[in-house]
Amino acid sequence: MLTADERERFALHVMEEVRRWTGVEMRPHASAHEPGSSDGVEFRLNGRQIGHIHSDCAVHLSLTKALKATIVRESLAEPLAIAPTSAWAMFNPTRLDDSAHAIWLLRLNYVRLRRQRLTPYAAANSALLQMHETKLGIVSPSVSALLQHTQLRSSPRPLPSPDIPAQSQNELSA
Repeated sequence: MLTADERERFALHVMEEVRRWTGVEMRPHASAHEPGSSDGVEFRLNGRQIGHIHSDCAVHLSLTKALKATIVRESLAEPLAIAPTSAWAMFNPTRLDDSAHAIWLLRLNYVRLRRQRLTPYAAANSALLQMHETKLGIVSPSVSALLQHTQLRSSPRPLPSPDIPAQSQNELSA
């Protein structure tokens, strides 16, 4: 279990790394238990949530159902307890150096969301995407196939409209 000091250092390390990624916005994560208050920080790319970190350092990720099933099967994360059949996964750190794994999971989803905005040709020629994929290191063939599946589009996924709230857009694209 992380001490209070370790939780703070864990969260700061994750936030310092993820906020440097091109296009990432950080904002307070709304508490599900106390309307109007915050329970951590969320990371967004082009209006879509990469994931968020709660004040207890639990990291939650919004994935595709197939990617979630794969990383759960490979013991890289767990299903989100309050929504086990959704595409949400979670990682609960137990040690300070678990921040590297939390960053890896967030980077995996960052790469997935980046790929959605690119054609296969653009993805193959994106230095930014290649850098992040290199930092992911070796991923299983199952995870790699799911990331490549994102590229089956002949045109990039459109950016969210500024007129529609992000939550409504997620419902429209589901």
